[in-house]
Amino acid sequence: MNTLFFKNLKKIEIYSLPFAAFFLLISTAALNFFIVITVLFGLIRIIFEKKDILFISKKFMLYALLIFLFLILSSYYTVGNFENMYITLKKYVKFLYIPILFYHIKVNQNQILIIKFLLAGGFIVLFLSYLKYFNIVNFSSLYNFFDMNLVGTISHASVFQTSIIHGVVFSFLFYLSIYMAKKQNNNYLYIFSILCLFNIVFMNDSRNSYLVIFFLILSVIYFYFNKRKYMVTTISLIFIFSLSILPISNTFKKTINDTAYDIKLLVNDNYTSSIGLRSLWILNGIENIYKNPLFGTGVGSYEKTIENFIKKNDINVDKNLAVSNNPHNEFISLSTQLGLFGFMLYMFFLYELFKDSRKKFLSTGVFVIVFISSFFNALFYDNVFGLFMVIVISLVYQKEFDH
Repeated sequence: MNTLFFKNLKKIEIYSLPFAAFFLLISTAALNFFIVITVLFGLIRIIFEKKDILFISKKFMLYALLIFLFLILSSYYTVGNFENMYITLKKYVKFLYIPILFYHIKVNQNQILIIKFLLAGGFIVLFLSYLKYFNIVNFSSLYNFFDMNLVGTISHASVFQTSIIHGVVFSFLFYLSIYMAKKQNNNYLYIFSILCLFNIVFMNDSRNSYLVIFFLILSVIYFYFNKRKYMVTTISLIFIFSLSILPISNTFKKTINDTAYDIKLLVNDNYTSSIGLRSLWILNGIENIYKNPLFGTGVGSYEKTIENFIKKNDINVDKNLAVSNNPHNEFISLSTQLGLFGFMLYMFFLYELFKDSRKKFLSTGVFVIVFISSFFNALFYDNVFGLFMVIVISLVYQKEFDH
């Protein structure tokens, strides 16, 4: 009886993270549930196996832990209110998940299982995305039924998550499926990779994703055509440019036009656009560093600082849009809360990710995503985006993917 119970418990432990990966683009609730289950199993193992600090096997994990630790300590001097402080700590607790999930994967050796479930979930959403984009299926009733209040953030291609998350995840799936196709000699995965690329460039509306996919394509060419390295930049630029001028790439062209319009508004001191708001948040972040350079204004303080910044400079902007605890930039978010000290901790975190990814295909791709996305999103503050990054960092930096 006990043997059967522990066997079933072991199965739950092994499959918890693969199921989290499967539901990444399908259900946020299911994703959160399976992540919590995985973290609990990981903590139990660490405690009972008395691993202490030894389970932190890579330096970027140490910097991740330090960032969260100093966010907690900054609660003693924060100018933010208790609610924002609590919400921010709850969001940035994902930094703690990295060593726990890494250890979970290392012990259970479920790397391939996680990849299979991630690809399976991605295939389902990609199929639905094509149905939605070509108006074969209408998801409006479903969105209304579940009260999915994501107006303006779900594009024609994204199904259950925002266009930003949809684009970044499928950028990684494009990259991952090339790796798995080559490793398993599976031509179907090459087709899946092409469909992911087509979806990102032609159908989904996300500037962040365009940048990410561009550099991932550079990485693919570098790793798989390394005997002709001098052609990397030229081939990639021609490839991306050719995609942008094809008649079918209306979504890409619309994004370019929207970007030009946003910049025009910004030049006229109109901050209502996406680029305008991000520029406003950056300006405030720079001022925050100037005023509180060493240790910032404390955890959960960004909303208070942007509110004061708008009021002081008499900026005419919709406060419902502009006043937020999320500046959509990880550098600005952490430097406001922890000053240059926190900024440097995050830079060390990124440096260690980079150093550990050199000459390694999958981890190079993940570093590219983390680095680029940090400029356009507070990715670890965001729930789904942050969990996605935690899962893939814990996955691809395993020793098995060092080649």
